[in-house]
Amino acid sequence: MSLDSSTFLLHTPEGEKTTIQTQTATGSIQQHDALLIAQTPGQKLFVTLEAKRRYVTLTYLSNASDDVELDFVQDYEEVEDLMEDAGLYGRHDGELGVLYHNLLFLLMNR
Repeated sequence: MSLDSSTFLLHTPEGEKTTIQTQTATGSIQQHDALLIAQTPGQKLFVTLEAKRRYVTLTYLSNASDDVELDFVQDYEEVEDLMEDAGLYGRHDGELGVLYHNLLFLLMNR
């Protein structure tokens, strides 16, 4: 039995989810819910909950400021590298690691 995304997001901690905004060709803004699946000291990796999943990285540009860069990842090797780096920290501890429960949700609710 699958769990709908809105119910899952309702019970997901704020630090493990985000909303990604994109602009369409007509100029309208679309919002896409996304789950955090991996985190290293310098990056977070999210997966959107759209029918066609997209990977999004949030990269911290410097330690002294809140400047971040969002990027839709086109190269799956980059996703693998970030997952491997996050895996060195093991299971997510609130700051670093892999969020296996979010990965499991994504796998079981396609």
